[in-house]
Amino acid sequence: MNSRVIGAMLIIGPILTMGVWILYNIETSDMSPSDTMIAIIADTNKAEISSILNIFGVMSMFTGLYFLAKSLKSDNTVSNHFSEIGGLLLLLCVPLWVVLVGSNLSAIQEATEFGNDVGATIIASTTALQMGGILLVVGLFMLGISLTLLRKYKGIIGILFIIASVSAFIDMVFEIDIMGMIGWMGMFLMILVTGILTTLKKEN
Repeated sequence: MNSRVIGAMLIIGPILTMGVWILYNIETSDMSPSDTMIAIIADTNKAEISSILNIFGVMSMFTGLYFLAKSLKSDNTVSNHFSEIGGLLLLLCVPLWVVLVGSNLSAIQEATEFGNDVGATIIASTTALQMGGILLVVGLFMLGISLTLLRKYKGIIGILFIIASVSAFIDMVFEIDIMGMIGWMGMFLMILVTGILTTLKKEN
């Protein structure tokens, strides 16, 4: 696939997902499913628009990462193994994250027809998909190793991917806020930077 197309996907994805989270998000952190449903119903239009934007964001981002991993095929067998496995894990993120970030749409529809309790049940059930974050962490870690081995972008991007993914993993295990900030924000930022660099890269 053309590097500019991959780069565009890696730029659009983080902008949509992080942009919505920062600028157009309904705050539901640490809320119970019932309270979350009440907050969503209170601003239905905002919840629906943010969910739709998030769906397109994660589809663009993870598909772009998959094609980036595929583009790293080289004579380095070790790098190929890491990029292939990492790319597969990142591709698996697409359906899981689409369901996760788009769950508000289904919850609103069911709550409107059958009541908030039904919508809250949908919200509660999708929390199990949050463990899909481990696919992103491991996938980006392996992609980072491949980028480092091939010294793409002088190896800097790969090392930063590794640092960010390890930080995010530590946060998932020990719930350390600073590691979570470095890890999750770092990963999305590095995906955006990678998209910009990939877009600017000249085709062979």
